[in-house]
Amino acid sequence: MRKKLITLILLILGFVTSVNAEGISFKQVGRIKPRHANQIRSSNWSVGAETMDRDYTIYRNWKDYLRPLGIKKARIQGGWAKTEKRKGVYDFNWLDEIIFDMDDQGVEPWMCLCYGNSLYSDGGGVRLGAQIPSSEKSLRAWTQWVRAVVSRYMDVIDEWEIWNEPNLRKANVAKNYACFMLHTAENIRKIQPDAKILTMSTAGVDTKFVREVLEIAKQQNKLHLIDQVTYHPYSHNPDKSYKAVDGLRRIVKDFSARITIRQGENGCPSMRRKTKALRDYDWTEVSQAKWALRRLLGDLGRDIESSYFAIMDMKYPDEMNVKGLLKSRENQTVEYTKPSYHAAQNLASVFDDRLTRIKNFRYTADTEKSLSVFAYKNGQTGTHIVTMWFGGENPSDNNTLNNIDFTLMNVRFEQPVYIDLRTGVVYEIPKSIYSKVGDKYIFHAVPCYDSPILIADQDCIYLQK
Repeated sequence: MRKKLITLILLILGFVTSVNAEGISFKQVGRIKPRHANQIRSSNWSVGAETMDRDYTIYRNWKDYLRPLGIKKARIQGGWAKTEKRKGVYDFNWLDEIIFDMDDQGVEPWMCLCYGNSLYSDGGGVRLGAQIPSSEKSLRAWTQWVRAVVSRYMDVIDEWEIWNEPNLRKANVAKNYACFMLHTAENIRKIQPDAKILTMSTAGVDTKFVREVLEIAKQQNKLHLIDQVTYHPYSHNPDKSYKAVDGLRRIVKDFSARITIRQGENGCPSMRRKTKALRDYDWTEVSQAKWALRRLLGDLGRDIESSYFAIMDMKYPDEMNVKGLLKSRENQTVEYTKPSYHAAQNLASVFDDRLTRIKNFRYTADTEKSLSVFAYKNGQTGTHIVTMWFGGENPSDNNTLNNIDFTLMNVRFEQPVYIDLRTGVVYEIPKSIYSKVGDKYIFHAVPCYDSPILIADQDCIYLQK
Protein backbone atom coordinates (compact mmCIF):
# COMPACT_ATOMS: atom_id res chain seq x y z
CA MET A 1 0.00 0.00 0.00
CA ARG A 2 2.81 2.39 0.93
CA LYS A 3 4.57 1.64 -2.37
CA LYS A 4 1.39 2.40 -4.37
CA LEU A 5 0.96 5.68 -2.46
CA ILE A 6 4.53 6.74 -3.22
CA THR A 7 4.03 5.88 -6.89
CA LEU A 8 0.81 7.93 -7.00
CA ILE A 9 2.61 10.95 -5.51
CA LEU A 10 5.42 10.60 -8.08
CA LEU A 11 2.87 10.38 -10.86
CA ILE A 12 1.22 13.60 -9.70
CA LEU A 13 4.56 15.38 -9.41
CA GLY A 14 5.62 14.17 -12.86
CA PHE A 15 8.78 12.36 -11.82
CA VAL A 16 7.44 8.95 -12.86
CA THR A 17 4.53 8.62 -15.24
CA SER A 18 4.49 4.90 -15.96
CA VAL A 19 5.15 1.79 -13.93
CA ASN A 20 4.98 -1.55 -15.67
CA ALA A 21 3.47 -4.66 -14.18
CA GLU A 22 6.83 -5.89 -12.90
CA GLY A 23 7.26 -2.74 -10.84
CA ILE A 24 10.04 -1.17 -12.93
CA SER A 25 9.76 2.61 -12.93
CA PHE A 26 10.11 4.52 -16.18
CA LYS A 27 11.40 7.98 -15.37
CA GLN A 28 9.95 10.82 -17.43
CA VAL A 29 12.69 12.81 -19.18
CA GLY A 30 10.47 15.27 -21.05
CA ARG A 31 7.92 15.55 -23.82
CA ILE A 32 8.01 15.72 -27.58
CA LYS A 33 8.57 19.31 -28.62
CA PRO A 34 6.02 20.41 -31.22
CA ARG A 35 7.51 21.82 -34.40
CA HIS A 36 5.74 24.33 -36.59
CA ALA A 37 5.11 23.58 -40.24
CA ASN A 38 7.71 26.09 -41.40
CA GLN A 39 10.33 24.27 -39.28
CA ILE A 40 9.81 20.98 -41.14
CA ARG A 41 11.06 20.46 -44.67
CA SER A 42 8.63 17.76 -45.75
CA SER A 43 6.73 14.77 -44.45
CA ASN A 44 4.11 12.17 -45.33
CA TRP A 45 1.20 14.08 -43.86
CA SER A 46 -1.75 16.18 -44.94
CA VAL A 47 -4.58 17.53 -42.82
CA GLY A 48 -8.09 17.90 -44.13
CA ALA A 49 -9.26 21.49 -44.57
CA GLU A 50 -12.29 20.54 -46.62
CA THR A 51 -15.82 21.98 -46.73
CA MET A 52 -14.80 25.65 -46.58
CA ASP A 53 -16.30 25.95 -50.05
CA ARG A 54 -19.70 25.36 -48.43
CA ASP A 55 -18.90 27.31 -45.23
CA TYR A 56 -19.05 24.23 -42.98
CA THR A 57 -15.84 25.59 -41.47
CA ILE A 58 -14.51 29.15 -41.56
CA TYR A 59 -10.79 29.48 -42.24
CA ARG A 60 -10.17 32.65 -40.22
CA ASN A 61 -11.64 30.93 -37.15
CA TRP A 62 -9.01 28.17 -37.02
CA LYS A 63 -6.08 29.26 -39.18
CA ASP A 64 -3.89 30.13 -36.16
CA TYR A 65 -3.85 26.42 -35.26
CA LEU A 66 -2.51 25.30 -38.64
CA ARG A 67 1.18 26.20 -38.48
CA PRO A 68 1.66 24.92 -34.88
CA LEU A 69 0.18 21.55 -35.92
CA GLY A 70 3.32 20.83 -37.94
CA ILE A 71 1.63 19.03 -40.82
CA LYS A 72 3.04 20.10 -44.18
CA LYS A 73 0.05 19.78 -46.53
CA ALA A 74 -3.66 20.54 -46.43
CA ARG A 75 -6.44 19.23 -48.64
CA ILE A 76 -8.93 21.90 -49.69
CA GLN A 77 -11.91 21.90 -52.04
CA GLY A 78 -12.25 24.30 -54.94
CA GLY A 79 -15.73 25.78 -54.54
CA TRP A 80 -16.92 26.48 -58.08
CA ALA A 81 -20.37 27.56 -56.86
CA LYS A 82 -18.89 29.85 -54.21
CA THR A 83 -16.53 31.45 -56.71
CA GLU A 84 -18.87 31.85 -59.69
CA LYS A 85 -22.18 33.25 -58.45
CA ARG A 86 -22.79 35.12 -61.70
CA LYS A 87 -22.08 33.41 -64.98
CA GLY A 88 -18.56 34.08 -66.14
CA VAL A 89 -17.67 36.24 -63.11
CA TYR A 90 -15.20 34.78 -60.60
CA ASP A 91 -14.71 36.10 -57.07
CA PHE A 92 -11.56 34.46 -55.71
CA ASN A 93 -11.21 36.62 -52.62
CA TRP A 94 -12.37 33.88 -50.23
CA LEU A 95 -9.96 31.37 -51.76
CA ASP A 96 -7.04 33.82 -51.93
CA GLU A 97 -7.30 34.29 -48.17
CA ILE A 98 -6.93 30.56 -47.62
CA ILE A 99 -4.34 29.53 -50.19
CA PHE A 100 -1.86 32.37 -49.82
CA ASP A 101 -2.05 32.33 -46.02
CA MET A 102 -1.44 28.56 -45.93
CA ASP A 103 1.59 29.08 -48.13
CA ASP A 104 2.88 31.80 -45.79
CA GLN A 105 2.48 29.39 -42.86
CA GLY A 106 4.64 26.75 -44.53
CA VAL A 107 1.69 24.50 -45.43
CA GLU A 108 1.21 23.44 -49.05
CA PRO A 109 -2.43 23.19 -50.10
CA TRP A 110 -3.61 20.59 -52.59
CA MET A 111 -6.99 21.10 -54.16
CA CYS A 112 -9.85 18.77 -54.90
CA LEU A 113 -11.64 20.27 -57.89
CA CYS A 114 -15.13 19.16 -57.03
CA TYR A 115 -18.80 19.98 -56.70
CA GLY A 116 -20.97 21.68 -59.25
CA ASN A 117 -22.79 24.93 -59.88
CA SER A 118 -26.56 25.39 -60.02
CA LEU A 119 -26.16 28.37 -62.34
CA TYR A 120 -25.93 25.81 -65.13
CA SER A 121 -28.46 23.20 -66.12
CA ASP A 122 -27.14 19.74 -65.11
CA GLY A 123 -24.20 21.56 -63.59
CA GLY A 124 -23.59 18.97 -60.88
CA GLY A 125 -24.41 18.98 -57.18
CA VAL A 126 -22.79 20.67 -54.20
CA ARG A 127 -23.35 18.03 -51.52
CA LEU A 128 -21.58 14.81 -50.60
CA GLY A 129 -21.91 12.26 -53.40
CA ALA A 130 -22.84 14.94 -55.93
CA GLN A 131 -23.34 14.20 -59.60
CA ILE A 132 -20.69 15.52 -61.97
CA PRO A 133 -21.64 18.20 -64.53
CA SER A 134 -23.20 16.54 -67.56
CA SER A 135 -24.63 19.12 -69.98
CA GLU A 136 -22.54 20.66 -72.73
CA LYS A 137 -22.90 24.18 -71.30
CA SER A 138 -22.07 23.13 -67.76
CA LEU A 139 -19.00 21.16 -68.89
CA ARG A 140 -17.80 24.19 -70.84
CA ALA A 141 -18.28 26.41 -67.78
CA TRP A 142 -16.57 23.83 -65.53
CA THR A 143 -13.56 23.75 -67.83
CA GLN A 144 -13.32 27.54 -67.88
CA TRP A 145 -13.43 27.63 -64.08
CA VAL A 146 -10.79 24.88 -63.76
CA ARG A 147 -8.46 26.74 -66.10
CA ALA A 148 -8.98 29.96 -64.15
CA VAL A 149 -8.25 28.27 -60.80
CA VAL A 150 -5.11 26.53 -62.04
CA SER A 151 -3.83 29.71 -63.69
CA ARG A 152 -4.37 31.71 -60.50
CA TYR A 153 -2.79 29.30 -58.01
CA MET A 154 -0.23 27.31 -59.98
CA ASP A 155 2.65 29.05 -58.20
CA VAL A 156 1.39 27.61 -54.88
CA ILE A 157 -0.51 24.44 -55.82
CA ASP A 158 0.88 21.66 -57.97
CA GLU A 159 -1.43 18.79 -56.91
CA TRP A 160 -4.98 18.72 -58.26
CA GLU A 161 -7.54 16.08 -57.39
CA ILE A 162 -10.52 15.64 -59.71
CA TRP A 163 -13.91 15.35 -57.97
CA ASN A 164 -14.76 13.95 -54.53
CA GLU A 165 -16.16 10.43 -54.08
CA PRO A 166 -17.69 10.13 -57.55
CA ASN A 167 -18.48 6.45 -56.92
CA LEU A 168 -21.20 7.42 -54.40
CA ARG A 169 -23.61 8.51 -57.14
CA LYS A 170 -24.93 5.88 -59.55
CA ALA A 171 -25.09 8.43 -62.35
CA ASN A 172 -21.32 8.87 -62.02
CA VAL A 173 -20.59 5.50 -63.59
CA ALA A 174 -16.94 4.77 -64.31
CA LYS A 175 -17.27 5.68 -67.99
CA ASN A 176 -18.81 9.09 -67.26
CA TYR A 177 -16.29 9.87 -64.54
CA ALA A 178 -13.34 8.71 -66.66
CA CYS A 179 -14.29 11.00 -69.56
CA PHE A 180 -14.88 13.92 -67.19
CA MET A 181 -11.63 13.30 -65.29
CA LEU A 182 -9.44 12.88 -68.37
CA HIS A 183 -10.87 16.01 -69.99
CA THR A 184 -10.22 17.97 -66.78
CA ALA A 185 -6.70 16.57 -66.44
CA GLU A 186 -5.84 17.56 -70.01
CA ASN A 187 -6.93 21.12 -69.34
CA ILE A 188 -4.90 21.29 -66.12
CA ARG A 189 -1.77 20.06 -67.92
CA LYS A 190 -2.22 22.58 -70.73
CA ILE A 191 -1.72 25.33 -68.17
CA GLN A 192 0.58 23.56 -65.70
CA PRO A 193 2.46 20.80 -67.57
CA ASP A 194 4.21 19.47 -64.47
CA ALA A 195 1.05 19.36 -62.33
CA LYS A 196 0.40 16.17 -60.36
CA ILE A 197 -3.06 14.78 -61.14
CA LEU A 198 -4.90 12.88 -58.40
CA THR A 199 -7.93 10.84 -59.41
CA MET A 200 -10.80 8.64 -58.17
CA SER A 201 -11.08 9.94 -54.57
CA THR A 202 -13.33 6.99 -53.89
CA ALA A 203 -15.61 6.52 -50.91
CA GLY A 204 -14.13 3.37 -49.43
CA VAL A 205 -11.63 1.21 -51.30
CA ASP A 206 -13.62 0.71 -54.50
CA THR A 207 -11.35 -1.50 -56.60
CA LYS A 208 -14.04 -2.19 -59.21
CA PHE A 209 -14.55 1.51 -59.94
CA VAL A 210 -10.80 2.16 -60.02
CA ARG A 211 -10.12 -0.74 -62.38
CA GLU A 212 -12.85 0.39 -64.78
CA VAL A 213 -11.61 3.97 -64.88
CA LEU A 214 -8.00 2.93 -65.40
CA GLU A 215 -9.03 0.56 -68.16
CA ILE A 216 -10.75 3.41 -70.01
CA ALA A 217 -7.69 5.64 -69.56
CA LYS A 218 -5.52 2.83 -70.91
CA GLN A 219 -7.74 2.28 -73.94
CA GLN A 220 -7.47 5.98 -74.75
CA ASN A 221 -3.67 5.98 -74.18
CA LYS A 222 -4.10 8.53 -71.39
CA LEU A 223 -2.69 6.78 -68.33
CA HIS A 224 0.09 9.37 -68.44
CA LEU A 225 -2.45 11.93 -67.21
CA ILE A 226 -2.84 10.11 -63.87
CA ASP A 227 -0.24 10.36 -61.11
CA GLN A 228 -2.12 9.08 -58.08
CA VAL A 229 -5.27 7.20 -57.15
CA THR A 230 -6.83 8.46 -53.93
CA TYR A 231 -9.24 6.62 -51.65
CA HIS A 232 -11.11 7.11 -48.35
CA PRO A 233 -10.91 3.86 -46.31
CA TYR A 234 -13.31 4.54 -43.42
CA SER A 235 -13.10 1.64 -40.98
CA HIS A 236 -13.82 1.37 -37.26
CA ASN A 237 -10.48 -0.38 -36.87
CA PRO A 238 -8.01 1.45 -39.11
CA ASP A 239 -5.71 -1.59 -39.15
CA LYS A 240 -8.42 -3.72 -40.78
CA SER A 241 -8.51 -1.82 -44.07
CA TYR A 242 -5.11 -2.83 -45.44
CA LYS A 243 -6.14 -6.07 -47.12
CA ALA A 244 -8.40 -4.03 -49.39
CA VAL A 245 -5.72 -1.34 -49.80
CA ASP A 246 -3.18 -3.98 -50.86
CA GLY A 247 -5.66 -5.12 -53.50
CA LEU A 248 -6.06 -1.55 -54.72
CA ARG A 249 -2.31 -1.13 -54.96
CA ARG A 250 -1.96 -4.32 -57.03
CA ILE A 251 -4.64 -3.17 -59.46
CA VAL A 252 -2.98 0.21 -59.93
CA LYS A 253 0.42 -1.42 -60.41
CA ASP A 254 -1.05 -3.72 -63.09
CA PHE A 255 -1.83 -0.63 -65.14
CA SER A 256 1.27 1.45 -64.36
CA ALA A 257 4.28 1.13 -62.07
CA ARG A 258 4.47 4.94 -62.08
CA ILE A 259 1.00 5.62 -60.61
CA THR A 260 0.89 5.56 -56.80
CA ILE A 261 -1.92 5.54 -54.24
CA ARG A 262 -2.73 8.11 -51.56
CA GLN A 263 -5.05 7.92 -48.59
CA GLY A 264 -6.81 11.20 -49.26
CA GLU A 265 -9.47 11.51 -46.57
CA ASN A 266 -9.99 9.60 -43.36
CA GLY A 267 -11.11 10.64 -39.91
CA CYS A 268 -12.85 9.50 -36.77
CA PRO A 269 -15.53 11.08 -34.57
CA SER A 270 -14.63 12.24 -31.08
CA MET A 271 -18.00 11.32 -29.58
CA ARG A 272 -20.88 8.98 -30.29
CA ARG A 273 -23.59 10.66 -32.29
CA LYS A 274 -25.02 10.79 -35.79
CA THR A 275 -21.97 12.24 -37.44
CA LYS A 276 -21.52 10.85 -40.95
CA ALA A 277 -18.96 8.05 -41.40
CA LEU A 278 -18.19 5.75 -38.43
CA ARG A 279 -21.07 7.13 -36.40
CA ASP A 280 -22.24 3.82 -34.87
CA TYR A 281 -19.57 3.37 -32.20
CA ASP A 282 -18.89 4.75 -28.72
CA TRP A 283 -16.08 7.08 -29.75
CA THR A 284 -14.40 9.43 -27.28
CA GLU A 285 -11.68 12.04 -27.63
CA VAL A 286 -9.20 9.43 -26.38
CA SER A 287 -10.17 6.75 -28.90
CA GLN A 288 -10.22 9.37 -31.66
CA ALA A 289 -6.59 10.24 -30.93
CA LYS A 290 -5.62 6.57 -31.02
CA TRP A 291 -7.51 6.05 -34.29
CA ALA A 292 -5.80 9.00 -35.95
CA LEU A 293 -2.32 7.83 -34.99
CA ARG A 294 -2.99 4.27 -36.07
CA ARG A 295 -4.34 5.35 -39.45
CA LEU A 296 -1.49 7.74 -40.15
CA LEU A 297 1.31 5.47 -38.91
CA GLY A 298 -0.27 2.43 -40.54
CA ASP A 299 -0.10 4.31 -43.84
CA LEU A 300 3.48 5.47 -43.24
CA GLY A 301 4.50 1.89 -42.51
CA ARG A 302 3.23 0.95 -45.97
CA ASP A 303 4.70 3.95 -47.81
CA ILE A 304 1.32 5.57 -48.45
CA GLU A 305 0.85 9.34 -48.34
CA SER A 306 -1.83 10.05 -45.78
CA SER A 307 -4.31 12.73 -44.72
CA TYR A 308 -6.33 13.13 -41.54
CA PHE A 309 -9.91 14.42 -41.94
CA ALA A 310 -10.17 17.04 -40.60
CA ILE A 311 -8.53 19.88 -38.71
CA MET A 312 -11.82 21.39 -37.48
CA ASP A 313 -15.26 20.07 -36.62
CA MET A 314 -17.58 20.85 -39.53
CA LYS A 315 -21.06 22.30 -39.17
CA TYR A 316 -23.06 20.53 -41.87
CA PRO A 317 -26.63 21.68 -42.59
CA ASP A 318 -28.03 18.76 -40.58
CA GLU A 319 -25.41 18.21 -37.86
CA MET A 320 -21.92 18.86 -36.53
CA ASN A 321 -19.38 16.42 -37.99
CA VAL A 322 -17.09 15.94 -34.99
CA LYS A 323 -14.07 14.40 -36.72
CA GLY A 324 -12.00 17.54 -36.21
CA LEU A 325 -8.75 17.88 -34.28
CA LEU A 326 -10.27 21.13 -33.04
CA LYS A 327 -13.55 21.27 -31.12
CA SER A 328 -16.03 23.68 -32.70
CA ARG A 329 -18.65 25.77 -30.99
CA GLU A 330 -22.00 26.19 -32.67
CA ASN A 331 -20.81 29.55 -34.05
CA GLN A 332 -17.91 27.69 -35.74
CA THR A 333 -15.17 29.17 -33.57
CA VAL A 334 -12.61 26.97 -31.82
CA GLU A 335 -13.62 25.87 -28.33
CA TYR A 336 -10.45 23.89 -27.59
CA THR A 337 -7.79 21.60 -29.03
CA LYS A 338 -8.72 17.94 -28.69
CA PRO A 339 -6.22 15.26 -27.57
CA SER A 340 -6.06 14.22 -31.24
CA TYR A 341 -4.62 17.64 -32.14
CA HIS A 342 -1.74 17.18 -29.72
CA ALA A 343 -1.25 13.58 -30.84
CA ALA A 344 -0.98 14.81 -34.44
CA GLN A 345 1.52 17.46 -33.32
CA ASN A 346 3.64 14.72 -31.76
CA LEU A 347 3.45 12.66 -34.93
CA ALA A 348 4.41 15.59 -37.15
CA SER A 349 7.35 16.52 -34.92
CA VAL A 350 8.89 13.04 -35.01
CA PHE A 351 8.06 11.60 -38.43
CA ASP A 352 9.43 13.82 -41.17
CA ASP A 353 11.75 13.32 -44.13
CA ARG A 354 14.74 12.59 -41.89
CA LEU A 355 13.36 9.07 -41.50
CA THR A 356 13.42 6.19 -43.96
CA ARG A 357 11.31 3.10 -43.42
CA ILE A 358 13.15 -0.19 -42.97
CA LYS A 359 11.51 -2.63 -45.33
CA ASN A 360 10.98 -6.18 -44.10
CA PHE A 361 11.92 -5.19 -40.56
CA ARG A 362 12.48 -8.25 -38.39
CA TYR A 363 11.41 -8.60 -34.77
CA THR A 364 9.95 -11.09 -32.32
CA ALA A 365 7.40 -10.45 -29.57
CA ASP A 366 6.01 -12.72 -26.86
CA THR A 367 2.33 -11.98 -27.36
CA GLU A 368 -0.57 -13.61 -29.13
CA LYS A 369 -2.24 -10.24 -29.69
CA SER A 370 -2.20 -8.71 -33.13
CA LEU A 371 0.72 -6.26 -33.30
CA SER A 372 1.52 -3.57 -35.83
CA VAL A 373 5.27 -2.93 -35.83
CA PHE A 374 7.33 -0.72 -38.15
CA ALA A 375 10.88 0.66 -37.99
CA TYR A 376 12.62 3.75 -39.37
CA LYS A 377 16.20 4.91 -39.70
CA ASN A 378 17.22 8.51 -39.06
CA GLY A 379 19.40 9.54 -41.99
CA GLN A 380 21.16 12.21 -39.92
CA THR A 381 22.15 10.08 -36.93
CA GLY A 382 22.00 6.49 -38.22
CA THR A 383 19.85 5.55 -35.22
CA HIS A 384 16.36 4.10 -35.25
CA ILE A 385 12.73 4.45 -34.23
CA VAL A 386 10.41 1.46 -33.82
CA THR A 387 6.64 1.95 -33.63
CA MET A 388 4.27 -0.64 -32.15
CA TRP A 389 0.66 -0.99 -31.07
CA PHE A 390 -2.05 -3.60 -30.63
CA GLY A 391 -4.04 -3.38 -33.86
CA GLY A 392 -6.48 -6.26 -33.58
CA GLU A 393 -9.40 -4.31 -32.10
CA ASN A 394 -11.09 -0.94 -32.53
CA PRO A 395 -9.33 1.86 -30.64
CA SER A 396 -10.84 2.02 -27.17
CA ASP A 397 -11.07 4.38 -24.21
CA ASN A 398 -9.12 1.87 -22.11
CA ASN A 399 -5.44 2.70 -21.56
CA THR A 400 -4.46 -0.48 -19.73
CA LEU A 401 -0.87 -1.46 -20.56
CA ASN A 402 0.36 -4.98 -21.28
CA ASN A 403 4.05 -5.78 -20.98
CA ILE A 404 5.69 -7.40 -23.99
CA ASP A 405 9.20 -8.77 -24.50
CA PHE A 406 10.64 -7.66 -27.85
CA THR A 407 13.70 -8.64 -29.84
CA LEU A 408 14.48 -6.01 -32.48
CA MET A 409 16.87 -6.92 -35.31
CA ASN A 410 19.42 -4.69 -37.04
CA VAL A 411 18.71 -1.49 -35.14
CA ARG A 412 20.93 0.98 -33.36
CA PHE A 413 20.21 2.91 -30.17
CA GLU A 414 22.70 5.10 -28.35
CA GLN A 415 20.21 6.23 -25.71
CA PRO A 416 16.90 4.38 -26.08
CA VAL A 417 13.73 6.05 -24.84
CA TYR A 418 10.12 4.93 -24.60
CA ILE A 419 7.44 7.30 -25.94
CA ASP A 420 3.68 7.29 -25.74
CA LEU A 421 2.95 9.11 -29.00
CA ARG A 422 -0.61 9.95 -27.96
CA THR A 423 0.48 11.92 -24.90
CA GLY A 424 3.92 12.90 -26.14
CA VAL A 425 5.57 11.85 -22.88
CA VAL A 426 9.17 10.58 -23.23
CA TYR A 427 10.62 8.12 -20.71
CA GLU A 428 14.09 6.87 -20.05
CA ILE A 429 14.27 3.11 -20.58
CA PRO A 430 16.02 1.53 -17.57
CA LYS A 431 19.20 -0.31 -18.52
CA SER A 432 17.97 -3.23 -16.44
CA ILE A 433 15.29 -4.12 -19.01
CA TYR A 434 17.29 -4.20 -22.25
CA SER A 435 20.46 -5.72 -23.61
CA LYS A 436 22.35 -5.82 -26.90
CA VAL A 437 23.41 -9.14 -28.36
CA GLY A 438 25.19 -8.79 -31.69
CA ASP A 439 22.84 -6.91 -34.00
CA LYS A 440 19.84 -7.53 -31.75
CA TYR A 441 18.31 -5.44 -28.99
CA ILE A 442 16.29 -7.38 -26.44
CA PHE A 443 13.74 -5.40 -24.42
CA HIS A 444 11.88 -6.92 -21.47
CA ALA A 445 8.46 -5.86 -20.23
CA VAL A 446 7.78 -3.02 -22.69
CA PRO A 447 4.34 -1.50 -21.89
CA CYS A 448 2.07 -1.65 -24.96
CA TYR A 449 -1.57 -0.88 -25.68
CA ASP A 450 -3.92 -0.04 -28.53
CA SER A 451 -2.18 3.23 -29.34
CA PRO A 452 1.29 3.67 -30.88
CA ILE A 453 4.29 3.64 -28.57
CA LEU A 454 7.84 4.18 -29.76
CA ILE A 455 11.20 2.78 -28.83
CA ALA A 456 13.55 5.37 -30.22
CA ASP A 457 16.97 6.78 -29.85
CA GLN A 458 16.66 10.05 -27.96
CA ASP A 459 18.63 11.87 -30.69
CA CYS A 460 15.71 11.20 -33.07
CA ILE A 461 13.32 13.20 -30.88
CA TYR A 462 12.90 16.93 -30.50
CA LEU A 463 12.65 17.02 -26.73
CA GLN A 464 11.33 19.62 -24.35
CA LYS A 465 12.02 19.05 -20.67
